[in-house]
Amino acid sequence: MAVYRFRVCLEENEDIVRDIDIKSAQTFEQFHNAIQEAFKFDNKHAASFFVSDDFWRKNQEITYKKEDLPLDEDEIRKKIEPKKLMADTKIAKYIEHPHQRFLYIFDAVVQWGFLIEMVKIVDENPKLNYPVCVRTVGTSPKQYKQVNMAKEELSPDLAMAGLLNDPEVHEEEIYKQLNTGEEGVEEEDLISLEGEEGEEEEVSEDDFNEGGDDDTSFESFDAGDFEER
Repeated sequence: MAVYRFRVCLEENEDIVRDIDIKSAQTFEQFHNAIQEAFKFDNKHAASFFVSDDFWRKNQEITYKKEDLPLDEDEIRKKIEPKKLMADTKIAKYIEHPHQRFLYIFDAVVQWGFLIEMVKIVDENPKLNYPVCVRTVGTSPKQYKQVNMAKEELSPDLAMAGLLNDPEVHEEEIYKQLNTGEEGVEEEDLISLEGEEGEEEEVSEDDFNEGGDDDTSFESFDAGDFEER
């Protein structure tokens, strides 16, 4: 049986590469799982392969989840071929030339993108369990990449709540809060964070010039003067 070798590289950093061998009769779902394992992702989000031309333009979509199968209005209008399900679609069905290309998109929120190109057809090795990663170049990126941004600048509320510095809080939980709009700080936490306003200085009538025409006004700060970041 033919074995295809695909080069899979991260779209935003093509120096991070994995070569994956997969049998022609195996499915896109098996290929999907192999990519997840090779890049050390958790496989918890939606994903799709797109058959691509030489210019990385998306064509036929092969999706991971059944709920993603229905056509939307744009696809109907453009007469795009109905989406396929990874589990039901063999790799060989969409190999049209020796350097066939695919785009692989994982996690609709973060949009992890991978460029995939077939580099050769190799002989099957009976000692290997396919699909298998046969070459690794570069360190896999952190899956929940928005967490690092949050720690630096995006979410002081999470930092105040102690989430970012708590080793027991999994990064996925922080990621969910960043992308679902959940509040990271309870009301009582906000109250405790309000700085002491300080007592207003008492001013007696003696401090004013008798008969003076100047008006004197005093402003006091309250919690509303501080912008919630």
